[in-house]
Amino acid sequence: MGSRIKDSPEKIFEVYMEVGHFWPSGTKVGRIFPENYADQETLQMVPKFCFPFSMDSEPVGQIGQNFTFVLTDLDSKQRFGFCRQSYGAQSCYCILSYLPWFEVFYKLLNVLDDFTIRGQESLRKELLESLHSSPIPLPGVFLNVHACFTVPDLRKLPSIPENWNLTEYFVAVDVSNMLHLYASLLFERRILVSSSKLSTLTACLHGAAAMLYPMYWQHVYIPVLPQHLIDYCCAPMPYFIGVHSGLIEKVQEMALDDVVMFNVDTNTLETPFNDLQSLPNDVVSSLRSRLKKASMTRGDGVARAFLKAQVALFGSYRNALRIELEEPITFNQDAFITHRSSTMRQFLQNATQLQLFKEFIDGRLDLLNSGEGFSDVFEEEINMGEYAGSDKVYNQWLLTFKKGGGAFLNSVKTKANPAMKTVYKFVRIVSYRPKIMQRLALKK
Repeated sequence: MGSRIKDSPEKIFEVYMEVGHFWPSGTKVGRIFPENYADQETLQMVPKFCFPFSMDSEPVGQIGQNFTFVLTDLDSKQRFGFCRQSYGAQSCYCILSYLPWFEVFYKLLNVLDDFTIRGQESLRKELLESLHSSPIPLPGVFLNVHACFTVPDLRKLPSIPENWNLTEYFVAVDVSNMLHLYASLLFERRILVSSSKLSTLTACLHGAAAMLYPMYWQHVYIPVLPQHLIDYCCAPMPYFIGVHSGLIEKVQEMALDDVVMFNVDTNTLETPFNDLQSLPNDVVSSLRSRLKKASMTRGDGVARAFLKAQVALFGSYRNALRIELEEPITFNQDAFITHRSSTMRQFLQNATQLQLFKEFIDGRLDLLNSGEGFSDVFEEEINMGEYAGSDKVYNQWLLTFKKGGGAFLNSVKTKANPAMKTVYKFVRIVSYRPKIMQRLALKK
């Protein structure tokens, strides 16, 4: 379904390293674990992402901030670089892993930071050795290694306050701008977000992108822009980029055309498009109403509100599946569009040309034609909504087709626009922000 998460990584983490920032000379890698780690390309690349702000001046004083960058491998799967900067941004602790366990690794980095401050070198090494040699536990398992962690279940919707990215996003951004960002992402625009706080900036990009589920942003994605990648802001393809306010002046001096600009600090958004108005009005009104309810500030209510919007827009895709005996299952785009209302048809006509929709349909066809099928919160939401029971052919397939039996090998997929087929390596950075519940209470 377009996800870039690796299914079965070998270890909890690949490497831990400490990177120092020495102004004006640059960065230098210090301690590494395991000590025999030999991937020179990674060792040279990681320090470039550890300090995602201007390196032309002394670093600003910032109390330990957590964020995450991403390196994309040859299989288009992401390795997450979880980082914690010390006070004054003089050093950065980084753990590289294929597992998107943001809260777990942020807590681990806090523990490692405490060990370093207290000079407890043996405890730091023991923690890293224990994690590196342990098998990857199942979701929900209680992990106790000098600190207590619960392995997250990535199949569930993110909830507030457990998911720090979504919580920070909901606190920092008002409902109107959340809707505008959602629409801009759906139409695959070039989007720049700026803030003076790295943690807030990165969380907002991750929070906004997560609301596209079950679809995934397929283009350039840099939640915090390192200075050496500043030219990406002039890229001709869709992108979603976060810029620290220390770099925004340089970015604004560049030739930027048709770019959506959002300033988190001032909660102001500028866009040359009418994307929100191009979405069906009933879907927008319903989403806006759900987000404004006070009860939505805790639990998975915010994520579920966006999920319901996705179901309202795309949940009827199952009616457009063509399922015939001993033939590969295909998707009829015309049937998907024509049976909807006139306002919905206009939106879907454009949406079906976008890469995120094409990847979503291709992923569903892959699972169906392999005989696996699927069961996720998106499908569950469809079954509880207006389309429940209307896709009779699909439901009959669910009853008669057994996993592994007669798998279709020649899946007929939708054809993506060749211009959208180019694969771009990109970084993905997220953040953690402490004392979040205090500011959540203020918003309420």
